Amino acid sequence: MLTDTSNNIKITRATESEIPVIEAILLDAVGWLNEAGQPLWAASVVKWDAISTFYQPSDFYIAYKDGIPSGCMAIVDYDPFFWPNVKKGESLFIHKLAVMKSARKTGVADALMEFFINKGTETGVKTLRLDAPAFRSKLLAFYERHGFKCVGTKTLKGERHTAFYILTLSNNILAQNKSSWNAIADSFFGVTALPLYGCLCPTEDDLHLFPNLSGRRILDIGCGSGHSLKWCADNGAGELWGLDMSDAQIKNAGDFLNESGCAPKLFCSPMERNPGLPLNYFDVVYSVYAIGWTVDLQETFNLISSYLKPGGVFIFSWDHPFLHCVDAADEKLIFSGSYYEAEPFTFCKGENRQNVRRGKKDGSYTVPEEGVPMTLYNRRLCDYINALSSAGFAAERVVEETDKDTLEREAEFSSAYYAPFKAKHFPMSIVIKARKL
Repeated sequence: MLTDTSNNIKITRATESEIPVIEAILLDAVGWLNEAGQPLWAASVVKWDAISTFYQPSDFYIAYKDGIPSGCMAIVDYDPFFWPNVKKGESLFIHKLAVMKSARKTGVADALMEFFINKGTETGVKTLRLDAPAFRSKLLAFYERHGFKCVGTKTLKGERHTAFYILTLSNNILAQNKSSWNAIADSFFGVTALPLYGCLCPTEDDLHLFPNLSGRRILDIGCGSGHSLKWCADNGAGELWGLDMSDAQIKNAGDFLNESGCAPKLFCSPMERNPGLPLNYFDVVYSVYAIGWTVDLQETFNLISSYLKPGGVFIFSWDHPFLHCVDAADEKLIFSGSYYEAEPFTFCKGENRQNVRRGKKDGSYTVPEEGVPMTLYNRRLCDYINALSSAGFAAERVVEETDKDTLEREAEFSSAYYAPFKAKHFPMSIVIKARKL
């Protein structure tokens, strides 16, 4: 139950005895929308004998203002008609959001949306989803004001032009990913660390992107087990700082670096938040195959810019954005995905894409432990470049290459995600060097 004491609004889950209340709210909304020249539903489709085909009474929540029924909505965890590719339980969906004419502009609609968002947080789903008529600009603006973003439009049944909206619950994703990285931290000890940048791509020994590190202040975003910071120390870095969301990774990094004679300053925090790092302080910030875990790319780049001195260098690597679009089958490469796909996705062992360990030069890879879910985004190259620009960076070099050894040796056909067979045709990784203006 949600109680808005300032507006005296209470929202409770409906019972079977409240079916007439649900129907009355929906019919009232149909009436005043028709009066306003903004028809949405026919009266016949909101009567209980019609909607009971799709909903149970317990799917509905009723808002009471001053004790009077004033609004309702249905919340479900499966919507195969509008969202056929979303598995049951992966998201929550809102339908039949309605407010009585007498409760317009009283805060009831906002309270219902707040309840929906809180419900998603409580259940731990990564996204909230809804659909709406694409021509209802005021309704769409209402959803956007509550943080929902349009991810596409589609014409359904020949004439129903529908807009599809998603709200990503970043805190839920961060909590899940932190728990998963804590579980698998030991399996990733020393994996993909400088001078390696990623999968089957040139190393720092080949690229020479880093400036002279002698006496420099260095910050590693997503420092993992600390092996990249050890490389920086071996190359003369003056101060070693690291940030990682995983407590287990931070412990491993601290133990490893202290045993190596280093004195790092390590912070356990998501990269989207500043845990107390100094501003305008660092000469070099880098991230080796970690930046793609961010749930807010722009905020992460803004923070990194704030940490760097003017003229400071930022270097990061990640999967090449094209990689998730290509599969290998029948000894051919097949374009099978959308480069524009921007929704977060969750994977476990044996599923989808980034479920392999990265960075082994011999081309062999292992998967994370079974049952450890992780959530990522696909991003385009322009997303990285534009976010860098908005954060006050100038991109100095973009590396889209496969390492020389892979290109020169024979590679048998393989359908593995990070396969040398693929890498001979397009790069597995990107490396970008930028400078703070």
